[in-house]
Amino acid sequence: MSWPVARAMLLAAKTYTAKELFAIGAVHRIGQLGDAVEWANEISQLAPLTIAGHKMALESSAGEPELDALVAQARDRAVSSDDAREGREAFLEKRPPRFTGN
Repeated sequence: MSWPVARAMLLAAKTYTAKELFAIGAVHRIGQLGDAVEWANEISQLAPLTIAGHKMALESSAGEPELDALVAQARDRAVSSDDAREGREAFLEKRPPRFTGN
């Protein structure tokens, strides 16, 4: 979603339907509660350090050196983690990874 659209939404302070939010790219899919639970379960099977780094990157504001440094540290930690090695090994061995959060 573009900054102009986000700004317009915040300033309008109106309620949007799921279809309206999907049309402007504010949500990437529409589904039932069970779909959201299934998606959350899929995410929970991924490498915890990588997911934490991705969340931090999404939540940070570009151009703020302190936040950028934290994101870089999280990325470096994830890339050099046991989970990163496990992910590569599992891929090469064609098996599901066993992530531990380390």
